[in-house]
Amino acid sequence: MLMPIIGRISTLLFGMAILIAGHGLQLAYVPLRAELFGWSNLAAGMLGSVYFSGFLLGCFLVPYLVSRSGHIRSFAALSSLGTASILALALSENYVFWLALRFLVGVSVAGLYLVIESWFNELVVEDNRGTVLAFYTMIALFAMASGQLLLKVSPIEDGSLLILAAMLFVAAAIPICLTRTSQPSQIPSASFSPFLVLRTSTAATIGALISGLVTGSYYGLAPAYGLQIGLAIDEISTMMALGIIGGALTQLPLGRLSDKMDRRIVIFSIMIVGALVSLLMLFSGVEGVPYLMVFYGGCAMPLYALSLAHASDNSASSSFLEIGTGLMIVHALGAIVGPLLVAQAMSLIGAHAFFIVNGLILMLGGSAIFVLTKIRGSAREHFTEFEMATTVSAQGAITLDPRVESEFDEADLGEVPQEVPQEVPQEVPQEVPQEVPQEVPQEVPQE
Repeated sequence: MLMPIIGRISTLLFGMAILIAGHGLQLAYVPLRAELFGWSNLAAGMLGSVYFSGFLLGCFLVPYLVSRSGHIRSFAALSSLGTASILALALSENYVFWLALRFLVGVSVAGLYLVIESWFNELVVEDNRGTVLAFYTMIALFAMASGQLLLKVSPIEDGSLLILAAMLFVAAAIPICLTRTSQPSQIPSASFSPFLVLRTSTAATIGALISGLVTGSYYGLAPAYGLQIGLAIDEISTMMALGIIGGALTQLPLGRLSDKMDRRIVIFSIMIVGALVSLLMLFSGVEGVPYLMVFYGGCAMPLYALSLAHASDNSASSSFLEIGTGLMIVHALGAIVGPLLVAQAMSLIGAHAFFIVNGLILMLGGSAIFVLTKIRGSAREHFTEFEMATTVSAQGAITLDPRVESEFDEADLGEVPQEVPQEVPQEVPQEVPQEVPQEVPQEVPQE
């Protein structure tokens, strides 16, 4: 039953929703504030890249912090770090100072995600992992969209939105620190082999990279793009939220469709459709941009989950955790590069370069996937059902994925039947008969 397990993790879900709402607000706020400061597009893009760099580093560092201090203490410390870093943005307009703070926020967010997601992994059981992951993914996406809508609460100029984002960060620690749920033992450290990821599925690697490039530039520069084409803050807030909601609404239908056919065809198709939507954005009026963003997000946001599913179809038994971690890192690397690439183009061409570059990225990625389908044919070594996933997450959500548990279980079941029959007939029956007739009968007659 779903309700009992949801009840067990309700405080964690509540804390996570508050955290992601604050995270979504500060993600949208920073490029807008950079635009109002008069900083260049490249400077704004660098703020996004530095954030994702901190996020990536946090995925490697935080497991060691948790192993020393425990989950609740680590969450409180990371929440304090994120809160202080966000509030400190209001103290200065120094660009280097902002870069350092964005890096610290990235480390903090990655750590907070890891702590909560490892808790989920400890509390759920195999029978409901997929359902809980889908439930968690939907909450994460809609909380992120809600954070974008909070831009409407107050003007960008007065800094009160920073206070609100910081309040949400620290408020997320209240249900987490007061929870009576038992803490998990540890967080698995992030490790991967880039050659294993490429060898397992080149198409999945390309998909994760393209996903990182387009979503990284979306969170890092789309608000600035909206401001430059003349959208009001309320319209930018709506545009950002609709893009995320579009991705939330299409992920599961596209995933189920990919279960019934070659996943690469689905990945290729949505990349091409996303490129066409990007082209349409160039010719639509300013008023239509926020609503067209639903279709753009519906194509760009599910790419990571579909790539993860394709990698699962082609991964060896018990290697999904390592491959999933590898794809997460590939996605993060794309998110670091994407804002810089798009920002440079926007500086040279203008605001509309945002969709020109992202459209080209999607077109090139789709073309590469199409070529792979022709070269390698339909390759699906063993089917695994699609599971929802989100880039609003860290490595902990990969351990929550039922494909990790099921593959380890299959490996274990494959070893037991082979070992038990070999040990029983070879050791027990052979040793006992040899000892009894050879030692006992020979000693008795001699005495």
